[in-house]
Amino acid sequence: MVRTAVFFALYREQDRVAGLDVADAITYVWILQGLFAVVWAPWFWEHAEAIRSGEFVVELLRPGDPYLRLAAFDLGRTLSLLVTRTVPVLAVAALVLPLRLPGTAGGLAWLAASLVLAAVVSFQLRFLFGAAAFWTPDYRSMFLLLFPVLWLASGFVIPVEFFPGPLRAVVDWSPLIPLVMAPVRVATGRSAALAVAGQVAWALALWLAGRLVLTVASRRLVIHGG
Repeated sequence: MVRTAVFFALYREQDRVAGLDVADAITYVWILQGLFAVVWAPWFWEHAEAIRSGEFVVELLRPGDPYLRLAAFDLGRTLSLLVTRTVPVLAVAALVLPLRLPGTAGGLAWLAASLVLAAVVSFQLRFLFGAAAFWTPDYRSMFLLLFPVLWLASGFVIPVEFFPGPLRAVVDWSPLIPLVMAPVRVATGRSAALAVAGQVAWALALWLAGRLVLTVASRRLVIHGG
């Protein structure tokens, strides 16, 4: 509510800021709110803690593809959050605020696909950060050092459209855009196809990166303590 009030105050002074109007900005606020627990999932360090304790060995011994199994399990939980948190938040907010959400079945399908892809990319980034536990027990340090940059560059502080031109050009090509800003762009109808294409591209690239890391790391797993 505070962020909504700040944007309403901003748009009292001018109609558009960095190409966004008040409906775009308010939609950004509430999609961000709905995706918060999907992107920064409560089980963020679950895999890292399992690696450090040695419990992850069980995943490597089970039949089938461990990375695919981890991805499917994580996506099941995040889809539950999308249904029980993201959709109700947007539905209630749309009743009282001027959100700019798709009004057609096709537009809603694009938005649903973008939200699911945000969950997929989120899992892959969380897995890569957690994979640091394969090589160091201090696996949180790297993430904590990068967190302020990740928080800003992903669009959790302000929309990346508000960034200076050169910085936005760099950020727009990062794997952080699929987390929040791509669903916002799809919802508001700004380059929806391009936004979803970017999410798909990063999902595939991170999928390959995650599988490579797991393959290299699982050759020799050192359990903390011996």
